[in-house]
Amino acid sequence: MRRVRIYIHPTCMTSYRLVKRLHEEGLLDRVELVDTSMVAPSGVFEKGVWSVPWMEVDGKPAATDPVDPEEAVGIILEGWGQIPSNPAERFMETILHSMYASSLVYIHGSLRPVLSPSLASAALRTPLGGPDPHEALKAVAAREAELLERWMDRVMRVLGIGYVRTLWWAAGGGHGELEPPSQTQVAVWLLSTAGMGRVGLPWRPYLDSGRIRRLAGFIEKGFKGLLGRVAREQEAIMGDEEYWEILRRYATLRG
Repeated sequence: MRRVRIYIHPTCMTSYRLVKRLHEEGLLDRVELVDTSMVAPSGVFEKGVWSVPWMEVDGKPAATDPVDPEEAVGIILEGWGQIPSNPAERFMETILHSMYASSLVYIHGSLRPVLSPSLASAALRTPLGGPDPHEALKAVAAREAELLERWMDRVMRVLGIGYVRTLWWAAGGGHGELEPPSQTQVAVWLLSTAGMGRVGLPWRPYLDSGRIRRLAGFIEKGFKGLLGRVAREQEAIMGDEEYWEILRRYATLRG
């Protein structure tokens, strides 16, 4: 029988949908559901977990967002995954679904910080029959300039949503008057999102003013809509008592 481990964070909407579906299917007894809210006990550093949800099959990174509940069920029951027809495009989609990877790409203006074999293995479903991650990363690196040109605006938009979500949390669930941030506030948030302490930050962590200006402008222009989107997402998760009871029953910390 395949050993399947799934790393989740309770506030992640994809994790939420995945956990609910697996519970409905009676499959949570067949997987190890790992809570990533505590870094060391969860083992996320040792296992190279870049994003949530993150699925391991027999100890190998086998899937990460974008992953829908139907695919997760297939991985658990039959060992099949959605193998991408275009590995480079799927890898870029996976970056978009990782706030950490997106922030690194945006700060550095480069894909080099995220050319990780574990991230590629999960993105490309390598243990489930997907392509070799090392070869795929070579292809991504060779197309870096073109991929950045096409995808950087989408990376910026993802970060805008991430900023507003963090602001919503910091305000205790959106209570009080919330206002769009200044460019400096955006830069502070981006540095703290990309860096584990100083690890991951550029040698001289002075951020590109044009990219910060565009990100701050995107947040300001769409602030009310972004705030409403985040509120609906997080209130659905926070208010679902059945979901939290499922987590109390099944989610564990490794170690």
